[in-house]
Amino acid sequence: MTASGAADFVVRLGAPEGRVEAAAELARAAGAERLVLLVRDPYLGVFLPAPGLPQTLHGGPLWREFIARCGLPGRHHGEVDLSPRARAAATAITVQDLACVFIGGAVAPGTLDALAPLLPLLAAALKAEQQVLLTAVEATEARRAAGRAETLAKALEAARAEQARLNAELTAEHRRKDEFLAMLAHELRNPLAPLTNAVALLRRKVPDAAAEEQLLEIVGRQLNQLTRLIEDLVDVSRVSRGRVELRREPLLLGEALEHALEASRPVLIARGHQVELSLGQEPLPVIADHSRLTQVFANLLHNAAKYTDPGGRIAVRARRDGADAVVSVEDNGIGISAEMLPKVFDLFTQAPTSLARAQGGLGIGLTLVRSLVELHGGKVGVESEGAGRGSRFTVRLPLAQARQAAPPGPVQARPDNAPGPLRVLVVDDNRDAAETLAAMLRAAGGHHVELAYDGAEALRIAGDLDLDLILLDLGLPGLDGFAVAARLRRSLRGRARLVALTGYGSAEDKRRTQESGFDEHLVKPILADTLAAVLARAALHKQAVF
Repeated sequence: MTASGAADFVVRLGAPEGRVEAAAELARAAGAERLVLLVRDPYLGVFLPAPGLPQTLHGGPLWREFIARCGLPGRHHGEVDLSPRARAAATAITVQDLACVFIGGAVAPGTLDALAPLLPLLAAALKAEQQVLLTAVEATEARRAAGRAETLAKALEAARAEQARLNAELTAEHRRKDEFLAMLAHELRNPLAPLTNAVALLRRKVPDAAAEEQLLEIVGRQLNQLTRLIEDLVDVSRVSRGRVELRREPLLLGEALEHALEASRPVLIARGHQVELSLGQEPLPVIADHSRLTQVFANLLHNAAKYTDPGGRIAVRARRDGADAVVSVEDNGIGISAEMLPKVFDLFTQAPTSLARAQGGLGIGLTLVRSLVELHGGKVGVESEGAGRGSRFTVRLPLAQARQAAPPGPVQARPDNAPGPLRVLVVDDNRDAAETLAAMLRAAGGHHVELAYDGAEALRIAGDLDLDLILLDLGLPGLDGFAVAARLRRSLRGRARLVALTGYGSAEDKRRTQESGFDEHLVKPILADTLAAVLARAALHKQAVF
């Protein structure tokens, strides 16, 4: 190869366009199959294919060993394995940071001699081009990095804002819980004070029958208040865990409203409120859980009574609106500020009141209202024109398409064929609870009552006596109520009704007692009406068995 021919090839190889064709022609002119141009990367310090040429070379250990030798200036000869199944001769010349590698064939020494003085120029051209490309890549990467940094900065700022929001929410939540615990202590102490006083006076054998009756009424009211507080706490726990189960049945909305008004009558009378109930002319049939719907409206009435000054007015109105029944509970009380309006249904939230105006409550009643209404497929809202302007709560429920026949009420024993006193076993490790329940049973109809304070004693008594009714606590020491029930079911063979007595009242608790063989599930405390119904069913069962 002449010097002019070598110079022409070097010029062509120095230009990006046509570099692949020039490399192929130079390889043929030198008597080789292929020419590979390698330029040392300034950052990595290794040889990489020159810009514009194929950037991927699949070589084996011989190729890697040969390229390592090409790191030194000079001429190099050897074999390479670019093909997995074949080897080829290789001749290379390295000048500065450029290696020209001829693969295959036999390269004449004269070709290398002609190229050697020109390769520094080619190396400089390829290095400059490589640097330009690297600079462009670095600029692109810099822009990408800047973009990523900006995105990251925005994400970080959003995360900080979200963290600040969550911290504010947590702080407010902790504050509401602290206020709730303080209010809970206050609400529990409120009924305890009159209860303690009444018990102390009753122990002194109050001579005046009217005074004694008044004390008993006080005890009843305060026990009802405690029961309501506990039920609200249990219900809000069930709602938060998604454990509320509705027992839907056809009913008229007016029935639930009347029952709610009756349940709220004591507090309404105590505060001297005037209540207007308007049910309209048209019946409003719904498919709902009667007790839960009554609870909804009772909570709204209690809320209206609590935040309305004595002698205030409360209006309850029901009407049809298309396919929905709409009930409003409106008062002329203290009203709700614009700031408080969106929060009234939140858990543990109460309108701010001074000590002089505090009317009690735990801040969970309206939360239960919203949850129970939504479980029925309805919605609840609130309106108020501000402080001192009263408020109006509106419940919207879907109407039933057609009112179905209501299911029969609880079975009652007929007085003309009542079987007389029952033989009852009360099992409870709480002696006070067991003895007071036994006293209620004896007072209710002269029933014969036996007491047991653990499972083993209950089994012994049940084995010795012919019982009609067993009221069995579940949380017993040693053998629990479920284990005792299983043994009693095998021995009694259905002669006596078995009733679970417990402080747990979720749907899952009731399902478990039913599967364990209990006939009924009672939640403490047992009200007199509930106990009377249990005794009536036990009396009917005794008639059927005997």
